[in-house]
Amino acid sequence: MRQVRWQADLDAAFVEARAQKKLLFVLFRCQREKRDAAILQPTDPKLIALLTEHYLPVRVISLKGLDLNRFRFDYDQQLMGLVLTPDGVTLARWGGDDVSVASLVTLLEQVRTVVWPKMASPPAPQTLRQKFPAFAQSKRADEPCYHCHYVHDAEIEQQRKAGTFQKLSLFRYPPPSVLGLTLDDGNRIASVRPGSVAAKVGLRVGERLTMLNAQPIYTAADVAFALDALPARANRVLLNGKPITLPSGWRTYDISARPSQGAIPPIFGFWEEPVPSSKTLALKVNFVFPGEKWAPSLGGLKLGDVIVAVDGKTLPQMTPRQFHTWLRLNKEVGQKVKLTVLRGGKRLILTLPCLDLRLD
Repeated sequence: MRQVRWQADLDAAFVEARAQKKLLFVLFRCQREKRDAAILQPTDPKLIALLTEHYLPVRVISLKGLDLNRFRFDYDQQLMGLVLTPDGVTLARWGGDDVSVASLVTLLEQVRTVVWPKMASPPAPQTLRQKFPAFAQSKRADEPCYHCHYVHDAEIEQQRKAGTFQKLSLFRYPPPSVLGLTLDDGNRIASVRPGSVAAKVGLRVGERLTMLNAQPIYTAADVAFALDALPARANRVLLNGKPITLPSGWRTYDISARPSQGAIPPIFGFWEEPVPSSKTLALKVNFVFPGEKWAPSLGGLKLGDVIVAVDGKTLPQMTPRQFHTWLRLNKEVGQKVKLTVLRGGKRLILTLPCLDLRLD
């Protein structure tokens, strides 16, 4: 069985791809990512054949020095792959939640037969330090490895310093679910939510999603990329050639898993764990950040307190990430939040200030 050789030098890979007239599959992976073993050391015969005969596979583990204008994808993901022509045109994206071997095989089989588009005049290369001057002055700029999410972090910090930041901009790369769709096998529709915009135009289970506006669709990551390119208040999109009217607030979805949103204030100096079996908000404080810096954000909150309401309102049960994301999206620095907590059988109301604290 042939072995897949992963190239580590991007420049050399493009030279080799041009000489061999092959497409490149460039895999961007966080060093902490554990889901990629079956991709990096494949045993599936179809995947091995594709990566040895039809593609030149490249692995990238740091964005330090990377041209962000050429390699555009959802930087909040820990595992993303791009299919590129030898001239640097991106044909498709893969990764995010669906990183199965089957989905990658489907993508690579579909894309290898497409006609390669010609490269338009490419924009000037820009690294992370060049594109975001504020990042160049940060401690992270001196780190040997640049994690992918640093790009969104730097973009948000730049917007905040310029006074142009809006919380709506945190909802990057909306998934197909905002249209009422889930996909499997790459671009095949697995489900259509009743009453959704996708259902209203007659999209059906089993149909393949092939085009969103002018963007060819091979994966859910392609859908997210095409949706991300739309203006924040866009109200219309073409899906498989069918016009769809987008409702107000269509971009919003659960962004609690996105690392870049975690640096937005207000930030509080505690963490929690869900109380099992509770259907309404019940989060038990199991960690308090030490030091004088974090003490003001606690408002008297203690280990063991169970948070059951916010500003007098009972909320649905959330994970800790979802709860802190909810606070960031619904509160502003300078405001206060009232947490109802259970402590020793008593119900207390604690008032916490919303502060702009830094995690680093």
